[in-house]
Amino acid sequence: MTDRPLAPGSTLLVDLDGVVADQLPRLCTHLRETYDHDVEPHAIDEWSYEVPGADDHIGTIITDLMVERPEWYFGGMDPMPGVADALEALREEFRVEIATHRVPETHDVSKAWLDDHGVPYDEFHHDVPPNKGEVTGDALVDDYHGNVANALEAGMAGFLMRQPYSDPSVCDGAHVVDCWDDVVDLLL
Repeated sequence: MTDRPLAPGSTLLVDLDGVVADQLPRLCTHLRETYDHDVEPHAIDEWSYEVPGADDHIGTIITDLMVERPEWYFGGMDPMPGVADALEALREEFRVEIATHRVPETHDVSKAWLDDHGVPYDEFHHDVPPNKGEVTGDALVDDYHGNVANALEAGMAGFLMRQPYSDPSVCDGAHVVDCWDDVVDLLL
């Protein structure tokens, strides 16, 4: 048996979009409806992805959606497969805390979505700095390689949930996972 990367009783910080919530299908719906841009989720392979007809890249479009249509955007996302069961199992040995860069004004919508989908957690961080390595915790599960790199630099364990835009080469030493079953297999 291999050593587990996180000791029982540790705090596991968990991102929302791309980790708990499947954001890309909802984003692609918005791009079709608003910009007449038909793109599949796997084609959004970087946060600087340029959308024809838009003045900004995908990251800015997402921020605008968070501010202007949070109920539509967040409320229409599906949970990632197996996330509720995985977090329930992980909570038997770890503290699970949500650490998201969603704008603070959307946190009530985010918490309602978590409740509606039966996604358990112990705490929701209301003020997450740009560098998630500054949030107190022992590990971070995130889909953005920069956040995982910051966590690793801060001495945490890092779990990069692979998405089309994730770049594992940026966070050397992270556990790269494809799904919640992979996280559970590593930690329990």
